[in-house]
Amino acid sequence: MPLEQVGPRLRSALSVGLAVLFLLLSLIFTGCAPVPGGLPPPAHLTQAQAWSSSSTQWEPPLSLEESDDAVLAAGTPWQDVTLPDARPRLMAGASDPASVPPQVLWYRMTLPPSALTITPQGPRLYIPRWQTVGTQALYVNGHLLWQSRGSRVWNSFNRPIWLDLGGATRPGEPAILHVRAAMLPGVGGALSTVWVGPEEQLEGAWRMRNLLQADLITLMRGAYLVLGVFALVVWLVRRRGGEVYLMFFLMSVCHLMSSLHFLVDSQGFALRDDWFSWLTLAGSQGSVLCSFHFLCLVEQRPRPRLGRVLLAYVVAVTLAALPVWAPSLTTMLPLLRLTLLPPSLLVLAVAVLGAWRQRTPSSVLLALWILASFPMGMHDLALQNYRNIEDIYFTPYVYLGMFTLFLIIALNRYTSALQVAAGASATLTQRLAEQGRALAETHARLTEAERARTLLNERQRVMREMHDGVGSSLMSALRLVENQPAAQVDVAQVLRECIDDLKIAIDSLEPVDADLLALLANLRFRLGPRLEGAGLTLHWAVQDVPPLPWLDAQSALHVLRILQEVLTNIVKHSGACQITFRTGLADEAGRAGVQVQVEDDGQPFTPPSAGGYQPGRKGLGNVQARARALGGRVQWQPQPLHGTVFTLWMPLDVPQPAPGETAVGQ
Repeated sequence: MPLEQVGPRLRSALSVGLAVLFLLLSLIFTGCAPVPGGLPPPAHLTQAQAWSSSSTQWEPPLSLEESDDAVLAAGTPWQDVTLPDARPRLMAGASDPASVPPQVLWYRMTLPPSALTITPQGPRLYIPRWQTVGTQALYVNGHLLWQSRGSRVWNSFNRPIWLDLGGATRPGEPAILHVRAAMLPGVGGALSTVWVGPEEQLEGAWRMRNLLQADLITLMRGAYLVLGVFALVVWLVRRRGGEVYLMFFLMSVCHLMSSLHFLVDSQGFALRDDWFSWLTLAGSQGSVLCSFHFLCLVEQRPRPRLGRVLLAYVVAVTLAALPVWAPSLTTMLPLLRLTLLPPSLLVLAVAVLGAWRQRTPSSVLLALWILASFPMGMHDLALQNYRNIEDIYFTPYVYLGMFTLFLIIALNRYTSALQVAAGASATLTQRLAEQGRALAETHARLTEAERARTLLNERQRVMREMHDGVGSSLMSALRLVENQPAAQVDVAQVLRECIDDLKIAIDSLEPVDADLLALLANLRFRLGPRLEGAGLTLHWAVQDVPPLPWLDAQSALHVLRILQEVLTNIVKHSGACQITFRTGLADEAGRAGVQVQVEDDGQPFTPPSAGGYQPGRKGLGNVQARARALGGRVQWQPQPLHGTVFTLWMPLDVPQPAPGETAVGQ
């Protein structure tokens, strides 16, 4: 798949996945199973009677008969009200639920007998929402059926009430429902409409309400917290250039803190109310701060001055609201929520400016979403003041949209980076291919040049050896014939020597595979008849020696020329009758090597000093020069009575001749 299609396809897959998830959740939580026929419709109670009691007790009584007020008295002045009903709330107050008595408000309504008939699941009481700072209790036919738990401030106001009436009512008879709300003075409260009827009829509405008001928020916060932890791990691995991942993690933590009050269940949190309120406020302020820096990072336009101003504002508001010295936050939350307006306007300005500069769909959509969050926030502020009490809070879903858009922006940035990396990789691959072709061409030229140079060197070597060997012998024979009478010149012997030189030069070209014994065997084959013709007996006492890896054609010729010169000198000058060849291992100055010994029984021979011969010409100097070219040495040892032992020592490893010693003339 082309890389430029990765981003759109991933976005399409994300959209389809969200749609499928929403459909599945709808099937699960809305009770899409068909409702059995013949069930009575649920009753929707929108009218009730209300009465403000003089009770000073926060905790509700176990029954209405035990109440400390006249809730059951015949003269209680009940007033008709329309549900949902709300009592006004001050924007800021100083009351503390732990130190002041409550304002108690009673509601009374009649549950119709048609809604309490017998069904397979039984009748249920469903109240979408109630809200106050205090406690709430429900009584059916005078008996306590349900009461709020946990904190008086952060109670389960956002979770709908769902009660089984099967054991509290009688089928076909009406029932009286009393609702007791103990409220903090100045905070007020609200009660939504009431539903009563078969569970089969009301379960879908209750599940959807519970999903939208609590469960879905919990799932979203958990999912984004997991993504935030993953982003933190990525940042810890990358560090350099991964600030956007760290900021995403901080955003997920702050958003979780800011929405804790939506996640409170019936048991509450094990945290003091004032610190819990401050924690949600700090999370909201931190969310705005993190959103600002995240926008700056994804737009790659740092704004250090605005960032410092915003940080100072957030720190100042957060420190000013600390419960250590601040008044009770529970009665000031609506006012403190307004402190989010200035930093939110700054984030909106940054998002709009980024959308104007980038003009990408994701940046424009993010700016529009942040703009839409303001009326959503005003809606939630009105809902916190008990207006439209049956609506749901939009702020958690504002965070959901922002998180999703941030993910899309990060995805676009990631896919753009992938495209850049793919382009760079393609360019690098192309350059590597071009360089590979250039290197191949250069290697071919170098190989051809090396081959030509090798052929030239070998040709020159063969020509030099022919010139210095056979050519020199022929020139010597020619001078003998020209300068001496034919009767005194053994022309046949001269020609045999020329032929021997030619054969040795040819033998050096044969591959010997680093085998010294094979090379000596060829020499024995070539020179054996000549030695026998001269009256010499050849004794062959060689032993196996290791291969010499450096024994190429040039080195082989050096070895053959050295031994040829030694044998020629023995034949011409020693008067010997027997010659013995030996081989074996020998060390020289700590280096492993092999040696070839030629022993004769003729006149003892002592070589002259180093200045007694001319190197590079025929003779002992030539032998010495060739030995040095092999990295070895030669030695003549005269025997006490008669005979001489010649030794040629050569190293096992690669020889390192001195400069100028590789080309030796005959």
